[in-house]
Amino acid sequence: MKRETPQWIVEADLAHEREEIFPLERGGRRYWFKRGRPTGSTAIHALGYRLTGLPFLRPVERKDAVEAAAWEAEKLRRLEAKGLAVPSVVAEGEAFFVMTDRGGELAEKLKHADRETADRWLNGVVGALAALHRVGEYHGASQIRNFVLSNEDEVGIIDFEESFDAASELRALQFRDLFLLLYSLHRQKHVTDYPALLERYMQESGNREFAGELHALYRRFRWLAKLVEPEAVRRRLGSDAEILHRLFESLRDA
Repeated sequence: MKRETPQWIVEADLAHEREEIFPLERGGRRYWFKRGRPTGSTAIHALGYRLTGLPFLRPVERKDAVEAAAWEAEKLRRLEAKGLAVPSVVAEGEAFFVMTDRGGELAEKLKHADRETADRWLNGVVGALAALHRVGEYHGASQIRNFVLSNEDEVGIIDFEESFDAASELRALQFRDLFLLLYSLHRQKHVTDYPALLERYMQESGNREFAGELHALYRRFRWLAKLVEPEAVRRRLGSDAEILHRLFESLRDA
């Protein structure tokens, strides 16, 4: 049973009715107000997954705004109870919830960090993802933009609105998480030791078989690596082909 929404949150809701997410200040602390956003995948997206089997194309479950907000709020409570570094839900209403602030967006900080600092933060990222997987959970949208960094350099995770068909295998969803994270780092063109990151993830998560699965994907799509070697071809096929090429190349000898 949901508690009655505090008046200060009701007033903030009315004052920012056109905003999906915005910060709130109360008692010297910062919070975030988040409205539910419908989730789901397009037919083309689903077709792409059936044709290629690429993990990041796995279709997302359809939910309306009310369902999405309720799903995420409940998941955050469950993850916090398991000791994970996620926001605390402090209030919930019709199609929205309010949560504590966990820090600034890590993706932006990485762009301006030196290599040593960035590698330390990325070790924190894979550690946070591994901890999530170790307790039998998945993220669903584990791009680097959904990791945050506190003033104490603690890595946290946000944005748990995506879900999947109940018949989906947990290990498959966890592998998708890992793949999405690596893909997003390559999209950002971040330079790091990817085999070392993968090894750290496997040690901390226990998902040792994921290295083999990544190699299997590489072997399956190595024709793409050859195809997009010429710069003119990469320009014609678009950024996704080039990112996949860089990802598979970085893990080829992992």
